[in-house]
Amino acid sequence: MTTDPARLGAEAGDAGASPRAAPGPPLTVTLLGTGTSTGVPVIGCDCAVCASSDPRDARLRTSAHVVAHTEGGDVHLQIDAGPDFRQQALRHGVAAVDALVVTHEHFDHVVGLDDLRPLFFRNRAPIPVYTLPRTAEALHGMFRYIFDRTYPGASLLDLHPVDGPFSVSSRSLEHAAVEVTPLRAPHGSFEVLGLRIGAFAYLTDVGEVPGEVRAALAGVEVLVLDGLRPEPHPTHLTFTEAAEVAAAVGARETWLVHVTHSVTHAEADASLPAGVRLAYDGLVLEVAGTEA
Repeated sequence: MTTDPARLGAEAGDAGASPRAAPGPPLTVTLLGTGTSTGVPVIGCDCAVCASSDPRDARLRTSAHVVAHTEGGDVHLQIDAGPDFRQQALRHGVAAVDALVVTHEHFDHVVGLDDLRPLFFRNRAPIPVYTLPRTAEALHGMFRYIFDRTYPGASLLDLHPVDGPFSVSSRSLEHAAVEVTPLRAPHGSFEVLGLRIGAFAYLTDVGEVPGEVRAALAGVEVLVLDGLRPEPHPTHLTFTEAAEVAAAVGARETWLVHVTHSVTHAEADASLPAGVRLAYDGLVLEVAGTEA
């Protein structure tokens, strides 16, 4: 299910079969960035992680690109567009985006919105931006020149406040679409938007995962989950808390993202329980399709 299968598979499946996953097409998920808000290395820091020669210790701001391989063709869903989006897109060949999901309005998840502009040079169809109503209002204030169409050279983005499941359609293929289930979880004093597609789910920047969200994750095979560091934090999951969520949900693979610069990849990854791994920039996850 992933290009990095070590310590997953049979070991993670010892607890028995998980509940049946929701219907969904096969997915290719590229983790474009896995770092916290400062990125790693941190400006001006000479700690062991920031000076590390291990490429897995270099973490751009957290985001992901999901390609749903539907019967009608591929649908490209971008999750967040932070300050590193241009670099990430060039590095990993992101050449199409059919929709953008914005988890929340913090700088490290949204400031690259206008770097989507080259995607409109050949295809002028607007890109829908799915996010929570509060975040939609914040984005409109932050990027009024984009959403009010007051600058003709800006990205053609349309805000779509999320109040339930939604469908993402291809901007270039008539019959390609994928269904997305939104997930809401707290990040300090407000909620952030996660998502589920079939056997895959993505939740970053969460301080806890409430019972109703855990129930909505039943049957998930591959989970990308917030995991800042081993030490407590008021708005992010620790490694131990994330592992507890993974065990409760029963995901076969759980990959931790939004990792800070106090964490050495090799050391931390080896300390995690079976089925839970530390993600890294460029990790590609192949998620099998599920039938109704």
